[in-house]
Amino acid sequence: MIQQTRGIRIRDGRARAGGRSLRDELRAVGDLAAHIANRALARARGWSTSLISGAQLPGLPGSGDLVPGFDAPAASPDEPRRRLRDRLKAPLEPILRIPLPVLLAGLVLGASAIYFFSIGRNRYQVDSSFIVRLPQAPAGTTGTLLGTTLAGPTMLGSLEDGRFLAVYLTSPEVMRRVFLQLKPEDSWGRKPGDPFAGLPEGASVDQQLAFFRRQVMVVPQDLSGVINLTTVGLQPEASFKLNQLLLREAEDFLNRSNSTISLNQQQFFEQEVERARQRLDKANEALNSFKNQYGEVNLSQAASASSSFISELESKLVDLRVQEASLKRQFRDPTTPEVAFVTDQVRELERQIREERELLVNPEGRDLNRLLAESSKLETEVLLATEALKGAINSADSSRQRVQQQLKFLVRLADPQQPTEQSYDWRWKGFLGVIGGLVLLWGIGSFSLGIISRR
Repeated sequence: MIQQTRGIRIRDGRARAGGRSLRDELRAVGDLAAHIANRALARARGWSTSLISGAQLPGLPGSGDLVPGFDAPAASPDEPRRRLRDRLKAPLEPILRIPLPVLLAGLVLGASAIYFFSIGRNRYQVDSSFIVRLPQAPAGTTGTLLGTTLAGPTMLGSLEDGRFLAVYLTSPEVMRRVFLQLKPEDSWGRKPGDPFAGLPEGASVDQQLAFFRRQVMVVPQDLSGVINLTTVGLQPEASFKLNQLLLREAEDFLNRSNSTISLNQQQFFEQEVERARQRLDKANEALNSFKNQYGEVNLSQAASASSSFISELESKLVDLRVQEASLKRQFRDPTTPEVAFVTDQVRELERQIREERELLVNPEGRDLNRLLAESSKLETEVLLATEALKGAINSADSSRQRVQQQLKFLVRLADPQQPTEQSYDWRWKGFLGVIGGLVLLWGIGSFSLGIISRR
């Protein structure tokens, strides 16, 4: 554009000058360049270019006195308004030069600092510590500097019970029985000065439960088994009472658990004893019925008596046979009265022994072998039922002792104290959390912009 304008003005000047010298032409080109620069500067400063466009350049037709060292054009009617606007913008120029993300981060950081260290309501924290232990340490537990109470299985049991209590003490049942008893609308209700802290008015059950769980922290220590209970409140009295009620609730929970376990085990062993007793009664009844049926009080003694009787008959039979053999040697005629008498006794005795044997084993007779087997079976059942009853009674007695040894007690290590000063932990944690969030967003944004710029 400069070249075109310069060419036009030079040709125009030549046409008007009618053979001007080379020095005049170069001067005219320099004046033209100064005029173009002045117009550009005036446009950058907001001046009206019409003031310059009408200016006359030396050596050119219609040119004035506007040269490289020209004076500013006359002020326009909007000049005072523009100067006032520039004067008002001057203090804000350092702020407006700050990048927008940095400005937003500063505003968020400043607002969070104002809230956490000025507007936010005071929080009062109450701490207490306890441990769940047995009446005596289990056998084989090694000692430590703190004694056998915190060693080995006892510590692990307390840690496990602490996890159970952490779930129980933040349950809806405990909230209804403990938290609602303290009237949270008054003690933890929101106030106009701090719209974020406290329980909102007309909160639902789920909102109350979520808020209650944020006020209670149960933390078991892995190394020692000590359980730390922390409660937070907007008033010192409310936080202190909540901690006390939760400790009492934990003790009641352990007592109920102990009584329930003891009762269940006791009922179980009592039922076992009753079953064993019923089994013994049935066995005795079956044995007595069997004896009454066959008219024998003791079949073993009856069988022994029968066997002894047969043995005596056999012994007499042996004596008679010896006597018969002796008489036969004295009298050659076996029909003699002396020999015939003894021979008849031998025959009668043999018949009697044979009949006794048949009555002893014959099913149509006394059938003592079968009866003896059944009687022995019934007596064995009675004996087993008796031993089972004894074992059940012994187990019930030992169970009572084990239950007493396994009862768990809550031992308070640090009782709660009503706070006199507010807790600053939540303020620093919240403020540092905001800083961490801003740093995280800055890192994610820088990473994303870096990837976009590379692509």
